[in-house]
Amino acid sequence: MDRWIKSLSARNEFVFVLALAFAWPVLGSLTAVAYPQPPTPIDGAGLASILSLEIPVLAVLAVFLSLRGWNLARLGPAPTKTDLPLGLALAVLTAMLFWLLQALALAFGLSLPSVDEAVPIASDIGWPMRLAASAVNGFYEEALVCGYLITAMRDRRSTWTAIHLSTAIRTAYHLYQGSVGVISIVPMGLLYAWLYARTGRLWPLVVAHIVLDFWALSLPS
Repeated sequence: MDRWIKSLSARNEFVFVLALAFAWPVLGSLTAVAYPQPPTPIDGAGLASILSLEIPVLAVLAVFLSLRGWNLARLGPAPTKTDLPLGLALAVLTAMLFWLLQALALAFGLSLPSVDEAVPIASDIGWPMRLAASAVNGFYEEALVCGYLITAMRDRRSTWTAIHLSTAIRTAYHLYQGSVGVISIVPMGLLYAWLYARTGRLWPLVVAHIVLDFWALSLPS
């Protein structure tokens, strides 16, 4: 098995990683668009199901990619004390960008549901579950849709091709959120992919994503 994994082409590796990481979330999101239903509040069981998907996938990909010569260092420098303030600042910038775009949409007459209407959150989720889901999901998404994808494509395609593909995949698995999701995820995806391509630093993106997820899970419903 080890020899077979090591013998895979770079293209097959790329397809396997992205399919394992995102095929199911993208399929679920597209199904929600094709067969719309009233949004179901995200509760503790829903967050537990996310963890039960993402943690095993991360474990499998860690083993698979390590056999292929990957490690965290290849995704960028190790965490430093500056990553926390940079990540917090990026989270604030992302929220401000979302609010600005939402205000522009409303100014042009587009009717948008509020965030808690588009993605309702149950009020009885414990704080440890909110924090665990935010931490795992923040790392999962940024490490794969930015770190791995852009690094893997850097020597084979243009930087902007990688940025656009990263944004497209990120948007695809958030389509279930409707117009609110698109208006926030597209600029976020472009910004985060561009920052990673420009700086090569993963951890500020992870910190920002964790903060934004935790904030979203803490909004009153």
